[in-house]
Amino acid sequence: MNPSSTTPLDATLPSIPQPQGGASLMVAFQCQSKKMLVVGSNHVAASQVLTLLEADALVTLVGDQDTMVPELTYRIQQQQVHYAGHHWDASLLAAEDDVQMVFVCPSSLDEKTTVDTIVQQCRQRRVPVNVTDRNDLSDFLIPSTYRDQSLQIAVSTNGQAPKLANRIRRHVISGLPANLGQAVHRVGTLHKQIQQQQSDDNGSDTAAAAAAAAATTRRMNWLAQISEYWSMERLAQLSDADMHDLLETYQDGSDHGGNQSSAFQLHSADSNSSDDAQDQGSHKRKRMAGTSATEEGTTLDYPHGKMGTITLVGSGPGDPELLTLAAHRAIREADLVLSDKIVPAEVVAMVECELKIARKFPGNADAAQDEFNALALVALQQGKKVVRLKQGDPFLFGRGGEEVIFFRKHGYTTKVIPGISSAVAGPLLAGIPLTHRSVASQFLVTTGTGRKGESLALPVYEPSRTDVFLMAIHRLDDLVADLVGKQNYPADLSCAIVERASCIDQRTVYGTLTSISKVLQSVGGSRPPGLLVTGHAIDILKQDSLPVEGVIKDLLMDGRQHSIHSERLQLHDPEGVS
Repeated sequence: MNPSSTTPLDATLPSIPQPQGGASLMVAFQCQSKKMLVVGSNHVAASQVLTLLEADALVTLVGDQDTMVPELTYRIQQQQVHYAGHHWDASLLAAEDDVQMVFVCPSSLDEKTTVDTIVQQCRQRRVPVNVTDRNDLSDFLIPSTYRDQSLQIAVSTNGQAPKLANRIRRHVISGLPANLGQAVHRVGTLHKQIQQQQSDDNGSDTAAAAAAAAATTRRMNWLAQISEYWSMERLAQLSDADMHDLLETYQDGSDHGGNQSSAFQLHSADSNSSDDAQDQGSHKRKRMAGTSATEEGTTLDYPHGKMGTITLVGSGPGDPELLTLAAHRAIREADLVLSDKIVPAEVVAMVECELKIARKFPGNADAAQDEFNALALVALQQGKKVVRLKQGDPFLFGRGGEEVIFFRKHGYTTKVIPGISSAVAGPLLAGIPLTHRSVASQFLVTTGTGRKGESLALPVYEPSRTDVFLMAIHRLDDLVADLVGKQNYPADLSCAIVERASCIDQRTVYGTLTSISKVLQSVGGSRPPGLLVTGHAIDILKQDSLPVEGVIKDLLMDGRQHSIHSERLQLHDPEGVS
């Protein structure tokens, strides 16, 4: 679009964020080997010096040694900082010194004249300056920070309430998972190794280079899946050997499902069992006499022994309070839980026995399913109580029926515990009734993705029906094009994407079939898992104050079920009449 076009743009469109002034630009400034100047001899100056040293900056210190705190004296003695003398001198800002920032930490009001002089000289030379507790003199503010290895968290109140910022920081930190910094470090290591593999794979052959680039893209997508779904604890526990095995397993974007030993060699990739830290040979030794054939014909060996039990458990949409009592009991009594990767961490955290998370990454769904079937059979032959934990309901696009058939072929009767499906709960928690008198007399639930990512035949438009599309957001553009172009759906039909239903970070993105993809991208893309809802019922309970297009963070800061009900009533029933 030509920016100079005379066609006016509607700046009030809710899908276009409107700027709200008064904020600060939050950046993580890379200051390795850059010169920083600290003026002061008190504890504030000492704290600032430490922060700069941890950022690998070159620190010059100006301060009175007679009143200097011991920590700063130690830094000088250890030559961790360059000491430039007792008093400020404008020559410290000489162009050849290339000072990047100046931090002024006065000890008393008596230093006001000196502070004003420093600020004036810094601004003359366009060097950013910060003065402790003087926002009016500061070009930048220093947030309240927390660091755990590569992880850094900053909280700023934009100078309004520094003490409150510290309290907020402590509150945020108290809710962080253990070993979070180590998890960040291990994911970063994987990221570097994937990039290194691309560098090693690149050559003069154009086709080979293109293939290597495509493989790197798949690996990066796989890494994104790990970052999104694996527990922080498991990420933190990844050893160098684990990472090597993971990269070897995912060389070409698949899991080489035909490799019969992969289920035993690498099934420890996401487990809370300490036994899984043993060497690869220990997994091979678990295979004993007895042979079974999978539907694909691959032969796997399983040990003989006593009979265990297998239970498929629906975990509901996400909130642990939406689990059934039967599901709670099955999880509590299990010896082994095999969980889908999209089961939220709050539910997975309830597992106290051995836990394994499915490695269902793009291109690997079938191989991961075979792997879990193999692991379950091994545990069943050992007499264990095995729970297959599934998001939503096991029989609603959860492959539950396939698993019942699989275990029946191997002599096991599968118990199935139903779960609340996100297909029903998601719209409800977003304030969307699937049926409503005179508007929607029926609803349809379908999937947007077939086996191995193939597209499926989609339903023809019916005005009196609400449609729910599961597993469709990753191919939203193609889906919408099919619905509008081939299935007679109106381009302006209301639709909504409900993400992470019932979780603390539930979000609903509204739009029309024409705009929904752009609206989703304008708010940062999708947050899986999510579903698409279309139909006139979407607008029934929506208040006039809510956008036609845009995003609503439904649950804000409380994911408990009673708060969910309260939030929905306040949003869609302001009179409190249910």
